[in-house]
Amino acid sequence: MSRNAHQEVDKFIAGEPATVKVCRIVVQKARDVSQAVAEKTGVRHESPQVLLIRNGQCIWNTSHRSITKNKLAQATE
Repeated sequence: MSRNAHQEVDKFIAGEPATVKVCRIVVQKARDVSQAVAEKTGVRHESPQVLLIRNGQCIWNTSHRSITKNKLAQATE
């Protein structure tokens, strides 16, 4: 599941303009960062997960099999 989500994010990145900044957190290597993001956004951590943050606020999120290139593109329109 994580591999599929990772591939979908890669496809999204390949087709998006540079105005969309993508940051990845490898939870196994940066659990403290993951926890800080959850606290700041108020969104409970799931893995894999995508958060769309605008002006410091999480305005959209999805996880697991719902992570697709098309859904990411729609969310960032």
